[in-house]
Amino acid sequence: MDLNRLWVFGTVVLIAATALLGWVLGISPKLSEASLADADRVVVEAENAAFELKVAALKKKFASIGELNGELAALRLAVPDAAEIPAFLTQLDSIAQQHQVTLTDISVNDAQAYVPLVVAPPAPAAEAVPAEDAASPTPTPTQTAAPTAAEVAAALAPVPNELITASNFVSVPVSLTVSGSYGNVLDFIDGLQKGTRLVMVTTFATSMVESPSVAAAAATSKTAVDTPVGSDQVTTTISALIYVLLDPDTTAG
Repeated sequence: MDLNRLWVFGTVVLIAATALLGWVLGISPKLSEASLADADRVVVEAENAAFELKVAALKKKFASIGELNGELAALRLAVPDAAEIPAFLTQLDSIAQQHQVTLTDISVNDAQAYVPLVVAPPAPAAEAVPAEDAASPTPTPTQTAAPTAAEVAAALAPVPNELITASNFVSVPVSLTVSGSYGNVLDFIDGLQKGTRLVMVTTFATSMVESPSVAAAAATSKTAVDTPVGSDQVTTTISALIYVLLDPDTTAG
């Protein structure tokens, strides 16, 4: 009887040891591998979802590639990679004919390197010191302070673009002289700034042109008047800048 019990006990111990050894050597590693594989699957699925969003965004952008190419072509005409003065002169002639003015003189000066814009930090606003009133200790409702001049100036200040530097962006000063009626000259200046080529008018000066008969009448007249008499024809000198965005491959070569 004691021997049978020993055999039963030994058999139970052997079975338990076999099960434990099988768990340690076989089942547990497989479960760990399955857990790691499941974690990797979750990571890969998250990455795939992110890539799908990127692909969808790229497809959406590619759908409007034609419109973007059109905008790029217009920008290249506005700011070309070379001075292209002949094309600019053709544009000037077209604008002059459109607004019925005569282009009498054109001069083009040497290109100037772009000076990056430096935006000064806004000055700190002075804190208002509340006045103490012993007679009326009751607090008054707080009111929203109006923006200061410094805050408004900071909000309206231009933001420089880091991609535009002195090495790839230049301005070309040009000077124009046109003659015509005062209204037509103003229309010419407006059309100049709205043309295909980007033009910034910096200054312009206008002088009246009197016909000989009007000048003689003014010389013999004894009555002084404050307003000019006669023709509205004027001669205007315009100073402006056109811009060139240099091709980095060309400048590097």
